[in-house]
Amino acid sequence: MQMVTTPIVNSQKLWMVVKRMEPHLIRNQANMEKLLKMLMIHDVSNGDSKELWSEFESNETYEAKVAHAIIRLSDQIEMERN
Repeated sequence: MQMVTTPIVNSQKLWMVVKRMEPHLIRNQANMEKLLKMLMIHDVSNGDSKELWSEFESNETYEAKVAHAIIRLSDQIEMERN
């Protein structure tokens, strides 16, 4: 099997992690709208939008920390082509 790392696959991995973490984030009263905005910017820009991302990152909010963790986790997931 061959590992696939296209932008579409990376996007699928990112949102798969978000979906699995959703109950935990709700329990911890995360601002889901803010978190999803950060992740959408990362996803749409394929991580290239450093200027916009650094604006969120500089706030050092719980949501920014969670967004970084979600991105790191999604990067570690290997998806295989059938």
